[in-house]
Amino acid sequence: MRSRPGQLAFAALVTRRAAPAALCATVAGLAFAGIASGENGAPSGPNEERANAAAPRVSLVARGLEVPWEIAFLPDGRALGTDRPGRGRILTKAGNLRRTPAARISVSADGEGGLLGLALDPRFGRGNNFVYLYYTTASGMRLARYRFRGDRLRFDRVILRRIEAGPIHDSGRIAFGPGERLYVATGDAGDESLPQKPNSRNGKFLRLSPASYRGRGGRAQIFSSGHRNPQGFDWQPGTGRLVATEHGPDTNDEVNVIRRGGNYGWPVVSGPRHGRFNAPIATFDPSVAPSGATFVSKRGSAWTGDYLFATLVGEHIRRLVISRSGRVVRQQILFKGRFGRFRTVVEAPDGSLYALTSNRDGRGDPTGKDDRILRIVPPRR
Repeated sequence: MRSRPGQLAFAALVTRRAAPAALCATVAGLAFAGIASGENGAPSGPNEERANAAAPRVSLVARGLEVPWEIAFLPDGRALGTDRPGRGRILTKAGNLRRTPAARISVSADGEGGLLGLALDPRFGRGNNFVYLYYTTASGMRLARYRFRGDRLRFDRVILRRIEAGPIHDSGRIAFGPGERLYVATGDAGDESLPQKPNSRNGKFLRLSPASYRGRGGRAQIFSSGHRNPQGFDWQPGTGRLVATEHGPDTNDEVNVIRRGGNYGWPVVSGPRHGRFNAPIATFDPSVAPSGATFVSKRGSAWTGDYLFATLVGEHIRRLVISRSGRVVRQQILFKGRFGRFRTVVEAPDGSLYALTSNRDGRGDPTGKDDRILRIVPPRR
């Protein structure tokens, strides 16, 4: 599992309009129809889990951000985040957003590009202070290593290049997995020929060894291929299974179990049936635009072990119950329409969840509070 040291403070309660949803999803080949969500995220309809007596609690941590993309927790109780225009941000232990950025990164922020993924080195808390940032430039994607010292992110070196960037489908999520391997999700950058090209790093999951990302870089293993635009992934507690979200072409968004050497078929196939290619465990039609994701690993909540992912077009957080055999057996829509577009959801060290909105990305309907960082406390078991 990726490292999540530190903890953050609780903040003030927020509310926004609630709207019922009616979506159709194909999950492991079964139609889950008529899903609806009320003010507390409680579902209705067949095949959906009924709400627990206690609803999740939501509070506002910070507001006024400009298209936040990622957040990661520091050992001292603070957090680092990214804004897509190119700012590294610091959230204090009290839940305040520092006005002075930790870094200003020169990025190409056209379309869906900009400063995207962020991950702390597994040995960050032991003194190496390495932070990895993933961003778009005019000449392609860059994975770069920084050192965090004195409230500043200081550039160290670029450790991975040769990834095409475009105004769409840049993916952008990075995270540490088992064996301290660094995983990088890449999109097709708008060129559908790239995911099936074995010599291209686009449309792939890449994996870097500690010797590469802590050294001179440049080397990455292609872990899987045939991806369109994956934007969220995490490892299932207990099984170590890598599960990822992926944007489909207006329809057929996917949740996939990512296997080493797997080919997920884009652009040859799309939808629940993949023939000779690796098939998704869930598809969503119409599109919900799934983004960042997390498994709930902390014990004691009604969501422990479940997979939560943010949706942009869907304007909700989706909760999936995935069996140990890798099947989606239950799902729930949370907070539909209350906060607009969600970019990611991340588990904090104290078991709460931090969600980022993305209403100022040119596709949302921002309010005076946007964009926001929200803290969600799952219902107790």
